[in-house]
Amino acid sequence: MKPKNLFKVCLLFLAISSFVSCDKDDKIDISQLKGTWSVVYDDPNLSVDGFVTYTFNEDKTCKIYCYDALSNRDTTINRTYIVSLDQTLLTLFNEENRYTEQYDILKLTSKTMKWRNTTPSDGNSDKKLEKE
Repeated sequence: MKPKNLFKVCLLFLAISSFVSCDKDDKIDISQLKGTWSVVYDDPNLSVDGFVTYTFNEDKTCKIYCYDALSNRDTTINRTYIVSLDQTLLTLFNEENRYTEQYDILKLTSKTMKWRNTTPSDGNSDKKLEKE
């Protein structure tokens, strides 16, 4: 085999193996959605004095609990949600059944979930969550 062809074969093998390894990191197991998830703030430049949790129930309801330690106040927000047929899009609605936020589900395992906000102009951000 010529060195040029060998190089192409090696490059192809490397590309395929990188796709396979990425696929393992980005699993979506929608059956793991039910339960309470805490938003993780892993930016070392961000100081957070409180927390936010999302609790997803089987009846398609969701409670968002926010606690602000500086004011010692908490808030519970009631939502309903739907998941797209391909199980990669999560949409939340308020009590009047109006859209409030929407996320691409990038990863969902028994312990970790990652969301990318589909409408950045709505004031929401991408999220990393861990199951409690």
